[in-house]
Amino acid sequence: MPNTTVVRADIYFYTACMAIDRIYYREHNFVLTLISGKLTNAEIGEHVIIMNRENAAYAGLIELADCRYLNDISELDATGLMVSAGMEKGQLRTTGGKGAIVVATDVVFGLARVYASIAEQARIDSRVYRDMDEAIDWLDMKHLKTDILRESQRKMVKA
Repeated sequence: MPNTTVVRADIYFYTACMAIDRIYYREHNFVLTLISGKLTNAEIGEHVIIMNRENAAYAGLIELADCRYLNDISELDATGLMVSAGMEKGQLRTTGGKGAIVVATDVVFGLARVYASIAEQARIDSRVYRDMDEAIDWLDMKHLKTDILRESQRKMVKA
């Protein structure tokens, strides 16, 4: 079960496992997911299950996954990602929502594209970026840019 910390009344910080942290900005119907270190098929599957449960009452969630500090994908593969992304179908949180994944390496870019290609079937759109600013702009979350960059930087320091 994830640990929960209330940062402000409108921001909730969840830690699912060592690799994944989620920060909810409920007033903006937005979640920032920070993924670093090692990520496995089991962890990404657990993350999607928890996201579905935590957001069962929220439609059209805007999601940004920062995977720039992911450095071990030895137990992550396309099949596991397709299964996890497929679990997003039919969920209220993805209906009418958008998702962006930001990556730093070619290999992670390829894996993220696999995930996004399945996830976009449940959302308005799902895209992969190498540049955080572009992803934030596309999601229309410019008003949260300072918070997003601060949280991403904080995760990088911990990684």
